[in-house]
Amino acid sequence: MGFQGWTDAAFDVLVDLEGDPSPAQLETHRDDLERSVRGPLQELCDALNEKDEFGTFWLSGLSERPAAWQSQRATWWIARRIRITFTFDLDGLTLGGGSASPAGDQVELFRAMVDAEASGAELAGLVERLRRNGFELTGPSRLRVPGQYSPDHPRADLLRLRSVYAEKPIDTDDIGLITKALRPLVELATWYTDYVVTTGWEKP
Repeated sequence: MGFQGWTDAAFDVLVDLEGDPSPAQLETHRDDLERSVRGPLQELCDALNEKDEFGTFWLSGLSERPAAWQSQRATWWIARRIRITFTFDLDGLTLGGGSASPAGDQVELFRAMVDAEASGAELAGLVERLRRNGFELTGPSRLRVPGQYSPDHPRADLLRLRSVYAEKPIDTDDIGLITKALRPLVELATWYTDYVVTTGWEKP
């Protein structure tokens, strides 16, 4: 049948899982969670994984932590700390991607590449394209540009960041539209694998 989105039953399950349920309480919802919440997310992964355009999306596992039940994720790990993720919770489906928790060496190289004219201008263009497509950047921003860079730098807003990670809600079950929404994030991930995380894993 393929991916057809989520029904009200998915939200009913997640409402029942709110708060701080015990491991035993979690287990009483396992079958409903697998069927109504994780099932459609796996169908979305299967539909995308069948395409040659992307890598492989994997569902995160379940643990005894309530958070692992209350929010389900499917992630394509592209390189070290570079990923694209679908998250489904009571707010619905959210698509996000980029570098969410960079290592220290990645932050240093990221800012050097933002400072460099060619790579920095390329990233600025990608960020503008993401915003036009409804994405918002997440994560903290410094009040000031790091001391080694001019406060009047043309990309000062990016230099104040540790990394770029962008998210937006996805309110459709149309695989074609979801695929279209993914492409700007793939461009962002490719920028990272071109300039910041150049070894270790395959590029998207």
